[in-house]
Amino acid sequence: MNNWLSRKIATLVNKRLELPPPPPGPPPFLSSPSLGTRGRQLAAYQGWVYAAVNAIARRLAGVPLRLFRGPEAGGAEVIRHPVLDLLRRPNPILTGRQMRHTLATHLELTGMAFLLVVDNALGRPAELWPLSPADLIEISSGPDTRRAITGFVFSGPQGQRIPYRPAEVLYFRHPSPSSLIYGASPIEAMAHAFDIDLAVRIYQRNFFRNSARPEVVLATDQRLTEDEARRVLTRWRQKHQGLAHVFEPTILDGGLKAQPLAYSSKDFEFASLAGWTQDNILAAYGVPAGKLGLVKDVNRANATGIDITFNAECIRPRLELWEDVLNAFLLPRYGAGLVLRHDNPVPSDRAQAHREAMQQLDRGVITINEARAAQGRPPVPWGEAPLPRQPGPLLEAGFKSAGLEEEVERALRQGWPRLEGRLHGWSPARVRQELAARPGLISNLLPPGLTPARRLELQTGLAACLERGLSLNQTLEQLAAGRCGGAS
Repeated sequence: MNNWLSRKIATLVNKRLELPPPPPGPPPFLSSPSLGTRGRQLAAYQGWVYAAVNAIARRLAGVPLRLFRGPEAGGAEVIRHPVLDLLRRPNPILTGRQMRHTLATHLELTGMAFLLVVDNALGRPAELWPLSPADLIEISSGPDTRRAITGFVFSGPQGQRIPYRPAEVLYFRHPSPSSLIYGASPIEAMAHAFDIDLAVRIYQRNFFRNSARPEVVLATDQRLTEDEARRVLTRWRQKHQGLAHVFEPTILDGGLKAQPLAYSSKDFEFASLAGWTQDNILAAYGVPAGKLGLVKDVNRANATGIDITFNAECIRPRLELWEDVLNAFLLPRYGAGLVLRHDNPVPSDRAQAHREAMQQLDRGVITINEARAAQGRPPVPWGEAPLPRQPGPLLEAGFKSAGLEEEVERALRQGWPRLEGRLHGWSPARVRQELAARPGLISNLLPPGLTPARRLELQTGLAACLERGLSLNQTLEQLAAGRCGGAS
């Protein structure tokens, strides 16, 4: 019996059947107790984790770092210094931007990043080399808080233990709630979301590779030999495989029946689950979805708000963490009184800055030359004196326009700000076009009880004032004096 089975198996092997490849093994889940290592966290640099970490690392690597002589960056900027040369070109194979990008990637994936400081013959730092957190074996701690960290032990290329003194390593880490020595990985905090995202992507890949399941089954009650089955499958593929044979009819003989296999609805329900994992992973890193281009219908105002939030809440705290380590452990080797500071990564809101500058100019808080100096522009001879005081919101309460009905003035004061905000920044031609297309914008401002002639007169005057971009008080003055358009 055994000899017969052996011959049968050998026959099948010799025919070299086209068997499907074995299914892939289970994905390396981060939440598994035996797999939650720093090497596994570095391997998580894919999918939404890659998108979030890469966005952070690119931005961190591009923010300029400046050196100042004086307390808390209050002194003069130092343009030329050995530490600036070191940070600009840390070693023969990396630029400063590449080193910072690598440092940020390690820090965001494992919660820890290391720079090996290599001294020259004079005992000054000559090179900086990133050390992989995956090679970290242990961080040695001392007997008390006077020597909290006594050394770092890394694994070498041949697996040997390489110890480093604390002075040889710059240690960056995200604070951990469970350890004062080791850092906390953001991806570890969202390990389940990453595991689900990885499983969904593997499932979808296998699904589109047919998921080891045929589209149609050719069934028959008759028993077919192996050669007959191969002949039927070959003819079926030749007749129906490829775009050129789509929707062509077929004829089945020998009692064959074509039975299509339908997919269940659960195969298509993973889109919502993928959105859930995306939101959780991006939230763990503080990266807005709009920063990755995942939000549709983004206008300029929304894009500016997203950029400000990303840089203020995500980038600036990480830059300050880098500054603390460099100022505490690297700069003291160059003497006292030096401070490293990054440029402010948060972009200014130009529209808000413009509104504030105009309000200050209108109220005489600053002069033209002071506003120009804030923008880096040279002074002008006519910009030393404050502008003449213009009517504004602070004067509206005490302003009373003579010659205008009280109910009209009251209605305009109530509805004008909304209309003025709608048309703010528009050209006169666009304002004229909008008012002609929507006459109710002005007519709804006016109170009931006016005669048709008076209503038409006020509508014409208000339209002319809006085209000229006049403020509320200026409009009331013009209407009361009969100088705005057709008002009399």
